[in-house]
Amino acid sequence: AAAYGRSEDLHLVSWNVAGWKTTVDNIGRFKGGLSAFLERHRADVLCLQEVKLSSKVIAADAAKLCIEVPGFESFWACNEGAGAQRQGLNGVATFARSGSVLRADSEPLGDPELDKEGRCLLTDHGAFVLFNVYVPNSGGGPRLPYKMRFLRALRAAMQRERAAGRPVILAGDLNMKARPADIHWSIRPLDLRALAAQLPAAPGDPSGVGLAAGALSAEGRQVA
Repeated sequence: AAAYGRSEDLHLVSWNVAGWKTTVDNIGRFKGGLSAFLERHRADVLCLQEVKLSSKVIAADAAKLCIEVPGFESFWACNEGAGAQRQGLNGVATFARSGSVLRADSEPLGDPELDKEGRCLLTDHGAFVLFNVYVPNSGGGPRLPYKMRFLRALRAAMQRERAAGRPVILAGDLNMKARPADIHWSIRPLDLRALAAQLPAAPGDPSGVGLAAGALSAEGRQVA
């Protein structure tokens, strides 16, 4: 943390902004704008996902997008539209205190098809290497094989850094659910029998399963 001008622990913030242009406009409504935001939150490193910007837009609107913040430097990985997804989707960015980043790589996965979607950015901070990622969201659909390829390439890239003796930090939006409770309630798998056990039995439905299914249907939930 000494490289960041403080003796205490480094503070890293990760945020899926779902569009940096709108987010930075909202931050700008408060006194001091992004610079004050970073200091207020004592952020040494800010990792953004889904910035939804192309490099052309960044170059044209650098001031409005706060690409340069006093005391910080920023690094970007953008989707330029060379792949299956249209230009400007995805995108990740890392803001770090000036002089703290030794190198940056917007194509760290070593696979052009994966790197060109702007989903992974490597920054070397001396004491550690940081991977800022926005993992593809497959939803179990046709993009699942692509997501698995991305995750395997990410693991390999992290292992290469570790093999070189570098501590590695992974930050970002992994688009994964560790527990059913992490899934949005509208698509969360439910055990109807466990739910029915908490409901009073209804005539003709001693198990309570029909009552539970009816209650879920009334809420707009899909039930089997």
